[in-house]
Amino acid sequence: MSYQYQLPVPQPTRPRPTALPQEPRDYQQLLRGPLHRWWSPLFSLLVLVAIAIPIMIAALLPVVIIGAVVNVANPVEWTFTSISDVNRIGPVAFLYVNLSLIALIPAAGLSIWIGHQIRPRYLSSVGGGIRWSWLMRCMLLTLPIWLVYIGISAVVDSPQGPRPDDWMLLLLMVFLLTPFQAAAEEYFFRGWILQNVGSWFARPILGLVVSIIVSTAVFAAAHLSPDPWIIGSLACLAVASGVAAWRTGGLEAGIAMHTVNNVTALTMVILFGGWDQAFITQTSTASPAVFILALIVHGSALALILWQAKRKGIQRRYLPSPPAQLYGGPPQAAAVGWQAPSP
Repeated sequence: MSYQYQLPVPQPTRPRPTALPQEPRDYQQLLRGPLHRWWSPLFSLLVLVAIAIPIMIAALLPVVIIGAVVNVANPVEWTFTSISDVNRIGPVAFLYVNLSLIALIPAAGLSIWIGHQIRPRYLSSVGGGIRWSWLMRCMLLTLPIWLVYIGISAVVDSPQGPRPDDWMLLLLMVFLLTPFQAAAEEYFFRGWILQNVGSWFARPILGLVVSIIVSTAVFAAAHLSPDPWIIGSLACLAVASGVAAWRTGGLEAGIAMHTVNNVTALTMVILFGGWDQAFITQTSTASPAVFILALIVHGSALALILWQAKRKGIQRRYLPSPPAQLYGGPPQAAAVGWQAPSP
């Protein structure tokens, strides 16, 4: 009697469920995947607040330590008093302002991960992370525009006042911390808001328009000024960054514009005067010329960035990976233009 050994019939492997979309998506709809529910953005908001508040409170720790070193009786109260009066913002208060805003980066990323089950890196771009070479290119593209803008602003409205106390330390902090502060605002106002609000809409363009409107309104409101020309100037940056996130598939362009704007402006007022007018408050005012200049500068930067993005072939949409091949079976073609290799 002869026996034949038969190999076991391979069983198809069930693909692991993923929260990422199964088809190409624009940046503002990246959270609209198979696991998305209408309440997911609301849950993500609760998670963001729950994470951000403790981190912002923890940012007071360096203030308390510095206050103890310099023998301040109540360093926390001293810091908030300094923040409330722009004329008294020194290195310690400036440190807390930056650290409390930088807290938005981990809060936004973790809230996406917990609330939508999508890795924080997809908040940076559709490619799943910061595209550093593209970020550096955007910085180099926008810097000359802002230098011209600062020069014109200095001629039109020459800064007044002496240099602030500890100006060298403040200048060092601007170059070390302000880029992270600007990036944090982009991660929240353009990243978190665009993706969460955009995920509610099946139509990409409708989701884009509504999410940019919400992002712009919240961004302007966060600066507290009721002045229409300041609101308009802030809206120029918000809209330009939102459109750039959509057309380039990530936050790099917005981070570059925001960083160059803040660093150049703060550097100018530290070196040439006007530190007490550097921060937007409820009493801040501006002229129509400020709005017109902001419109020209941000519009020019956006046009230049979009031109370079097209020229360099920057990925602007999320493209899902080809599906996993079944064990022992032929490769399966994805629904997104992926084809099995020809024999």
